[in-house]
Amino acid sequence: MSISSLPSDYQLSNHIALYMRQQFCSEDFPEEYHWTPTPLDLHTNTTIGIGSIVSTMVDAYHNPIQSNVDLVRLEESVSRSESGLDLEWEDWFLITYPPNALGVLDHPTVILGWDDIIALWYLPNALSQSTKNTILHCIPYLQQQLEMSITGHTWCQHTDWFNQSNAHMAGCLEFALARHMLGHEMWFDTPDISKDLNTDASMEWLQAMAVPNAMISGVLSIIHPLLYKAGIQGIEKLKMETALNNPAMERALMVWPTAFTNISIISNRACPLHCDPLLSGNWYDITANVGDHSSCIMSIPTLGVELVYDPGMVVAFSRHLLQHGVNAVDGNWHCLTYYMRDNFIII
Repeated sequence: MSISSLPSDYQLSNHIALYMRQQFCSEDFPEEYHWTPTPLDLHTNTTIGIGSIVSTMVDAYHNPIQSNVDLVRLEESVSRSESGLDLEWEDWFLITYPPNALGVLDHPTVILGWDDIIALWYLPNALSQSTKNTILHCIPYLQQQLEMSITGHTWCQHTDWFNQSNAHMAGCLEFALARHMLGHEMWFDTPDISKDLNTDASMEWLQAMAVPNAMISGVLSIIHPLLYKAGIQGIEKLKMETALNNPAMERALMVWPTAFTNISIISNRACPLHCDPLLSGNWYDITANVGDHSSCIMSIPTLGVELVYDPGMVVAFSRHLLQHGVNAVDGNWHCLTYYMRDNFIII
C-alpha cells in the first residue's frame, strides 16, 4: 500500500480524508453531489481499500437503529476521577436508564441516541484484504516493545488478560504525540511524546503504516469533521510551538499521518467491561481489528448491544461514555485504537 508523491506526515491524512469525503458524498448523495473524487497518486490496492471503507460507511449510514440512550445525561454522570472499571456505577445507570435490547449486530449499522445523535458507527468487514495484510505485516516491528509492555502495573498491562502462547505476540502500547507529566496538564505546560513512541521501531511502524493510519483519520473526517479539523490544528500547533525545541517530537511529527493524537496497539488481549474516563465524552474514538480469530464479541451494555468483532471490523464510539469489553478468543488478533486527549485539542 505504498504512496509515491504524497507527504508522509499529517498532510497525507488531509489528502486521503478529502478523497474519502468526496467518495462518501458521491455514493450517498448522487443526485446532489455530482463531483468526481479527485484522483490521488495511490497504489491500486490503496484505492480499493479506501473504497471498501467508504462503501461500508454508506451502508451503515442507511441502516440506523434507534436506541434510547441519552448521551448528554450519560456524560453528566461520568466522572474523570473514576477508574473506568466501576461496574456498580454501570449497573446503577442501566437500572435507572434501561437500554433497548438491540441484540447481536453483524452488519453495517449506526446506532442513534436521543435527538438522533449517532452514538456508534459499526463497520464490519470495512478493511480490505490488502489493508488487513499491511497492518498484520507491520505488527512484528513492535514485537520486542509489545513483549516488554506486560508489566502488571495496571489491569490493561496485566498478564491475566493476554494470550501469550508461543505463536502469538502480545502486549499493549500507547503512541502519544503530546503527553504531559503528571500534575502538568494545563495547555501552557510543555508536553512530550510517550516512551512507547520514542523508539526506532515505533518510527518504522509509523512509516510502514502511513496509509492505513491515514484511512482511519479519513473516517473521522466524515463522522466528526470538527474533531478532525481540531486534531489537525492541534498537530500544526505542536509542530510550530513545541517540536522546534523537542527533537523527539519533531521526528515523530515527520511521520505522523493522522489527525488523532494517540494510537494504542493492543495484541492478543481480552478486555473486561470498562470505560476510559480520561477521554472526552462527545468525541469519537475509532478501533480497527485484524487477525485470524473468530467467535469474538464486543459487548456494550449501555446500548444493549453486542458487536461481532471479526477481523476487518472498524467501530467508532466514545470510549469515555460507553462501557465496553471483549472476550478472550483463540487465534491471533490485534486492534488499533485511535483517539485524542483534550490537553491541547480545542473544539
